[in-house]
Amino acid sequence: MYRTGPVELASCSFGQSSKVSYLQMITAVAAIVNGGKLMQPYVVQTITDADGQVIHETEPTVKRQVISEETSATMRTLMEGVVTDGTGKNGAVTGYRVGGKTGTSQKLDSEDSSARIASFVAVAPIDDPKIAVLVCLDEPHSWTTSGGALSGPVCAEVLEQALPYLGVEPSYTEEELEKYFTTVPDVSGWRATAARQKLAEYGLEAAVVGDGERVTGLYPEAGTSARRGSTITLDTTGSYDAAADA
Repeated sequence: MYRTGPVELASCSFGQSSKVSYLQMITAVAAIVNGGKLMQPYVVQTITDADGQVIHETEPTVKRQVISEETSATMRTLMEGVVTDGTGKNGAVTGYRVGGKTGTSQKLDSEDSSARIASFVAVAPIDDPKIAVLVCLDEPHSWTTSGGALSGPVCAEVLEQALPYLGVEPSYTEEELEKYFTTVPDVSGWRATAARQKLAEYGLEAAVVGDGERVTGLYPEAGTSARRGSTITLDTTGSYDAAADA
């Protein structure tokens, strides 16, 4: 039987010993960041017939206000701090403001006293939430059980792919632009091998098209901003004017 004493009562205040479903957890998180409105969760948004006509569409339903908008704004600020300066740095996504919370919970009903659930919840953009992602790893067998270390990177990968799909464009700081982006150098007329080496100096990969000796074109064009690690196509199939080197 689980003993409830002063320590246990205190730890209950932050959820220790409380059991909720993952759906309940993500529903609570959504209420925390969306201005304090507890929404009715649903799985299916739209049902269509064989002709593509919508025969049912679920409308978002507010059940009640659970916290104030001011408290919700404070929580968004705190959750962003978890990702920028706290234990959730692995949940960061370049170009987006992400808020998050780590979780490393005990499994009180497990025979293994060391059993844990490593979780991370991420919300983005945290200043105007569009998506919340919850990743829970049940009894991970790894070097750690930290939710930030194990589940954080998974959330970041989901957000990195989902946000552009949702039409949320990234916004980069000057430091991020300098760190993650570079300008494609002009290697037109260069020998393919030398051009590849030059691109590597800028943190760019090269894909050579054709069997020509010299680069006659490149895509993206020289002067274009490109993310470091991107692949630049070097075209060697066109004609090359040797007199240009004279």
